[in-house]
Amino acid sequence: MVLGILCLVFFVGQTQAMTSTNYEIRFDSINSGGDDASSSATYQVRDSIGGNGPAISTSTSYQAAAGYRTGVYDRVADFSVHIQDKTSQVAASSISSTTVTVTSTVGFATGDYVALVQDEGASQVTAIGYVTTVAGSDITVDAWTPSAPTIDGTNDYLYNLDGSTLALGTLSSSAVTTAIIGWDVTVDNDEGYTVYLYEDGDLLSGGNTIADVTDGAVTAGSSEHGATSSDGSLASSTFDTEDAAITTTYQQVATRGDNAHAQRDFITLKTAISSGQTDGSYTQELFLLYVGDY
Repeated sequence: MVLGILCLVFFVGQTQAMTSTNYEIRFDSINSGGDDASSSATYQVRDSIGGNGPAISTSTSYQAAAGYRTGVYDRVADFSVHIQDKTSQVAASSISSTTVTVTSTVGFATGDYVALVQDEGASQVTAIGYVTTVAGSDITVDAWTPSAPTIDGTNDYLYNLDGSTLALGTLSSSAVTTAIIGWDVTVDNDEGYTVYLYEDGDLLSGGNTIADVTDGAVTAGSSEHGATSSDGSLASSTFDTEDAAITTTYQQVATRGDNAHAQRDFITLKTAISSGQTDGSYTQELFLLYVGDY
């Protein structure tokens, strides 16, 4: 029996910005009242009384930010990772816009991240979303990323993305086993961000290996392992166009060129084995790295 287990580690740099649930005030200048830092339970505002108008002067060798708080910029970066719980599988029978009908809503709740999978397997179509409502046999999300799949009730499933490790289960030489790792990024950065993926090594059980895919497609009956990304605009890797090998060097799996709010992407891991693959519990550590582009 061949088992696959993946462990995930992610890294992010994060700072705090002044926000409430519906607005953000970085800093301002007012003509009367206030002090250096006024706040309540839901907001904070930096203010001043009077003062000269702020301005930024530059040359080839310096930049001067004149005026109260001109040079203060509290950047924010929030990066959360969401791992498929394979045991949470429920069958999906139909979909209408952002609402999917499933056989059971037990274990699903408002605030969960979920993955909806059409025709699970090597050629599956996947979308992820954030649950806003659970009612009866219906689960509604805020939006499907990248877009809603086609659900007809045949080999279609909904999963919770609340796992801490990813157990692939028992692998078979007659099928490609898939797994999903998603993430959500909110970043106040005009230049955007990049998410990178790398591994500690191949899927291993003692001295036995399930090797990286080399031909662009993980195929049932061949011992190979790889992934694809939901981001179709990658410039420095092939995760957007094929089943690509995960290596011990950083590879791009998502990127955006400007500010982002609740921007979601995911990778679909694919693993297959040959009939002669040695039985064992195969494990691997994967790393996701968020980097702001400055």
